Amino acid sequence: MLIKDNITIRQFALLTFLVMVGDMILMYPSLVTAFGKQDAWICSLLGQPIGLFIMWILYKLHQTHPELSLIEICHKLLGPWAGSILSAGYLFYFAIGAAICIREVGDFMTTQIYLQTPIRVILIMIICSILWGLLHGLSTIGGSSELLTPIVVVFMILLFLGLLPQVNSSHLQPYLNTPWLHFVEAVIRGAFTSFGELIVITMVLPYVKRGPHIKRDMLLATLAGGLLLSLLLLISLMVVGPILTQHNIYISYILAQKINIGNFFERIEALMAIAWLIATYYKSLLYMFAFVVGTAQLFRLKTYKPLILPSAMLLFALAILVAPNVIFYTNTIMPAWVDWDITVSFIIPLSLLLVHRIRYGKKNQRAKKRVPT
Repeated sequence: MLIKDNITIRQFALLTFLVMVGDMILMYPSLVTAFGKQDAWICSLLGQPIGLFIMWILYKLHQTHPELSLIEICHKLLGPWAGSILSAGYLFYFAIGAAICIREVGDFMTTQIYLQTPIRVILIMIICSILWGLLHGLSTIGGSSELLTPIVVVFMILLFLGLLPQVNSSHLQPYLNTPWLHFVEAVIRGAFTSFGELIVITMVLPYVKRGPHIKRDMLLATLAGGLLLSLLLLISLMVVGPILTQHNIYISYILAQKINIGNFFERIEALMAIAWLIATYYKSLLYMFAFVVGTAQLFRLKTYKPLILPSAMLLFALAILVAPNVIFYTNTIMPAWVDWDITVSFIIPLSLLLVHRIRYGKKNQRAKKRVPT
């Protein structure tokens, strides 16, 4: 195997949770509310079963060849030519995914906190931290997730508790008043913008220590992340209403600024920013890991570490070029990104499962016919 490191099932579940929430802590409410309006929280809840079905498909694909990553499965099922083309498409997706996560950090920091700091300085800092994580290997990444995931959870709980005095259920009315086409679109967005991006875990699954509960823990981690995002969306709607939720892409940061309990517990938006930065860091780190390791597997290299520095330089360039500003990102990239998520996390894995069923199903039938009765 290209990687000698292994992570435990618990570490894998925590990484899955962090990738699930990732940048969605800030972006998810506005993405779903854009179509779901005041019914967006219902759309989010309806998207949970769809998201779990996506995860089940990804796990079934992994089970076809448990020792292989997604890139290697593409080669195994489609052959060297078609498999290489599809692998290159997935590598491009991983690279753009990592670049967009990093660019989101840069845009957020330079528009909300460090207003006079050049965005390139922020990008270099986050890329250096990703570079450091990749150089230390997968086991170190998994171990650090055990330390930092509780911080994300605790800060999110503080946000929810601090906003409880300001909730107003009248913002959710009238119920089920959204046109059905927009309602369905919101359900699809809620499912695929969060669960769909977990296709990256298929690059990590071969390096998880075998155990009896890996499927259960993976599904529970994704469900926990989905419910957390749904709860964040619900509280956002009840505190500021659907209009502000829709038109503010950093709504959870704005919500943290509204907390004021007894003129003592207030201004905790820095904690919200820390939670978001931790989750987004791990998401971009795993996307970068998938790109680097997948590239090494595509070209059949003996080690992936010489690719880390060139990939980091490529990532810096992509983060600059992917969008001229945050408005272009939200209005142009995000609508197309949903379709891309549907393709790479649902349509293609289903097609690969069908190819596996056809190829290996026929082989099993031939083997049974050859066995003398």
